[in-house]
Amino acid sequence: MAKKSKIQTPDWILKGVEPPKTKKKGKLFKIRKCPKCGKDVEVSIGEVGVWKCTSCKWKGRTPKEEELDEEEFMKYLDSKGEEVA
Repeated sequence: MAKKSKIQTPDWILKGVEPPKTKKKGKLFKIRKCPKCGKDVEVSIGEVGVWKCTSCKWKGRTPKEEELDEEEFMKYLDSKGEEVA
């Protein structure tokens, strides 16, 4: 039977500082944006793990991720014209 490794104590505990905090509270939503122009990206059909921007034609695997709290996400959907139940 293989020996299990021990869990590492996080550095912030060892140093005696406060844990890193996020400014946003509640449920968080992630949206992906084009790293080139900042517009929304969509999945490229037929290519695994590839995203594309319809505005500037950027194509790649690493879109910029943005975290929004629930209120910001609802405003984002409203601005896109999405129907919110």
